[in-house]
Amino acid sequence: MPTWASALGDRLRRLRNGRSESLADVSAATGISASFLSLLEQGRTDVSLGRLLPLLDHYGLDLAEAVPQAAPSGRGVVRRGERPVLFSPAEGIDVSLAAPDQHRAFVPLVVEYRRGSVMESWSEHDGDEFVFVLQGSLVVEFAADTEPLVLDEGDSISFRGRKAHRLSPAHDAAARALVVTTGTTHGL
Repeated sequence: MPTWASALGDRLRRLRNGRSESLADVSAATGISASFLSLLEQGRTDVSLGRLLPLLDHYGLDLAEAVPQAAPSGRGVVRRGERPVLFSPAEGIDVSLAAPDQHRAFVPLVVEYRRGSVMESWSEHDGDEFVFVLQGSLVVEFAADTEPLVLDEGDSISFRGRKAHRLSPAHDAAARALVVTTGTTHGL
């Protein structure tokens, strides 16, 4: 079974080739380096939400269309063990879709942080973001601020997605959060 990274890379490469675009063309359109795009298409790198969104916008896709998923069962119910992992912005961080589709004004995501995982790059995107800590503690950093915030289980925060940010588990322990984004391109 292909990993999320290889499935995403295959999908992006097929889209680029289908449009007869070079890596340089996509780089110029998205502001993402051609070398990074090459690694991404080969499934050899993780991608942050801030880098993934311009690519999806360039290809006219939402996140659910980027990586093939199993069809949801029931009446809009996504069971705990059936949440598809959509992408991983860093080693040890997995982002899963918490709703059966993204064709709505908000996108609910469950983000799992394994012990010791670190999100090195900053994330920026259109719309708003809401974070609710389900388990453990998270460190929330904003590029414009010098003092990070620590959110414990049950705490929440909301902010504009264009404010460069990153989240990591606190205290070298695992954490889990519900992240909801709104008003972003193609439902994300």
